[in-house]
Amino acid sequence: MKKVFFILLTLLLAGGSQSLATKWIELNPEKVESRAQVIVLGTYNFKSKPKSSKGNFYGRQFHVEKVYKGEAAETITAGIDIYDTGWAEELQQDGGKLLLLLEKRKEARFLVPVAGPNGMVQVQDGRILSGHEGFYGKILSGEARTPIPAKSIEGGGHLLEILLFSLTGFITLLFILSFLARENTKSY
Repeated sequence: MKKVFFILLTLLLAGGSQSLATKWIELNPEKVESRAQVIVLGTYNFKSKPKSSKGNFYGRQFHVEKVYKGEAAETITAGIDIYDTGWAEELQQDGGKLLLLLEKRKEARFLVPVAGPNGMVQVQDGRILSGHEGFYGKILSGEARTPIPAKSIEGGGHLLEILLFSLTGFITLLFILSFLARENTKSY
């Protein structure tokens, strides 16, 4: 009886375990670069609060050191596939950086790496670690710009929130005045 119980328990435990991963088709680097709207070098802040999306990506703060294509601030929200966090964090703990080739996707409110890990190039001491060294090395050795300082973006960054808050306050004030006007006419 103990053998049967042990065998059933073993089968249940083995059948219930699952392996989770995201499969991405490997793209050639030319395709990845052509799809990228922004190309930056820097590091993720894995201590920052993640932002959710509809897909496998969630947003993390990314400290931008250099910009190779497009425009980027010193700190941006960049997507990362939930299953790529481990190796990316380990790379950064060892002093590595990431060259991110980012695109806008409809399932996220932030830029995400082109085809997941295809758009995340590992860099250590100025050397490409993740393959296609010649191609991505040319990007790294190309003309790089500094990111836009955060102060120049801050002024207009919260304009929408300020407008919405002001509009909500104005509508609330109109409702209160309308209510008071009706109450005053009823009292006569």
